Amino acid sequence: MNPEGWLIEPKGKWLLLFHKDPVSLQKLPQYYIDKWDVSPIYTPLTFINRRKVGLEPAIETWTELLGNGWKKIEHQFGEVA
Repeated sequence: MNPEGWLIEPKGKWLLLFHKDPVSLQKLPQYYIDKWDVSPIYTPLTFINRRKVGLEPAIETWTELLGNGWKKIEHQFGEVA
């Protein structure tokens, strides 16, 4: 499983973008988790911060968020920050 794409929190206040660091090693993939404020039309508005984590923590976070009601957004927004 590769945790990639946008998740929106249940109240629609935050978006998280999970994306792989393109320069990380294949054997030790690293992922960025970008936090965004959400516009009134549920699109990314303001970049808040970025975390860099390994594959396992990225999968754990992705799975935990989905279990807590976050939803994957099928429409992906532009390029990664």
